[in-house]
Amino acid sequence: MAHITINQYLQQVLEAIDTRDGVFCAELLSFKHPHVANPRLQLSSPEDKCQQVLEPPYDEMVAAHLRCTYAVANHDFVEAYKCQTVVVQYPFLITLFL
Repeated sequence: MAHITINQYLQQVLEAIDTRDGVFCAELLSFKHPHVANPRLQLSSPEDKCQQVLEPPYDEMVAAHLRCTYAVANHDFVEAYKCQTVVVQYPFLITLFL
């Protein structure tokens, strides 16, 4: 898993969303999963790639997570905190509007 491409990662996220596999989706957005060490996924601006594969609001949530992995890899922990805060707020915001 540590050497997958951005497209493979996004396809896994999409599949987890489509099959409503919340446990796997949460794993893919977690820092406990090995994908966070993958330099191919540590992107400063992953928005375009995420928008090509995922629908809103999931594209923004995953893009924020990938920006967070980039920030952590570059020891910018304040930015990482901001990005991951966006990620964890989305499930709450989604349930408010359903």
